[in-house]
Amino acid sequence: MPSFYILLALTVLILPIRWVGAWVVAAFFHELCHYAVLRLFHCKVYSVQVHACGAIMQTEPLRSLVEILSSLAGPLGGFALLLFARHFPAIAICGFFQSFYNLIPLFPLDGGRAVCALTRKIFPNRIADRIIMIIENAVAIIFLLIGIYGTFLLKLGTMPLVLSAVLILQNKKRKTTCKALV
Repeated sequence: MPSFYILLALTVLILPIRWVGAWVVAAFFHELCHYAVLRLFHCKVYSVQVHACGAIMQTEPLRSLVEILSSLAGPLGGFALLLFARHFPAIAICGFFQSFYNLIPLFPLDGGRAVCALTRKIFPNRIADRIIMIIENAVAIIFLLIGIYGTFLLKLGTMPLVLSAVLILQNKKRKTTCKALV
């Protein structure tokens, strides 16, 4: 949890407080949408932990359909915030970018969770594991190429390459979690 406080402190130092608040409100609404779908299907939520990389809800084992719907509920809620852009533009913008990021099909992001659950629902486990690995590797290669392009061809500095590497390494670090989905 210390990394969460370090990230929060850096964010407050770099961004205007209005944008930090908008980011927090959009993130809270995103997680609330996940929670609402879980409760709609009468799933038990045992705990919610907030970390630098997002929130983790500990739940009972989920059926594939519930996993898919709850995974997509957060990003859809973030996109729904665009309906309020006229009155809360900063929140709508933060919700949009959080949702766009979370739909990347890399586990443990929401897009990756949905792809894992959907693939496991359609295919036997061995085939599903191969398909998931192919999708995640293809996405990782695409992000690495985008990072290289931004760093070396667009001359944006090392930040695009660093961000793509962090995204890829985060996925590789948690790869086994996807196999735990029922």
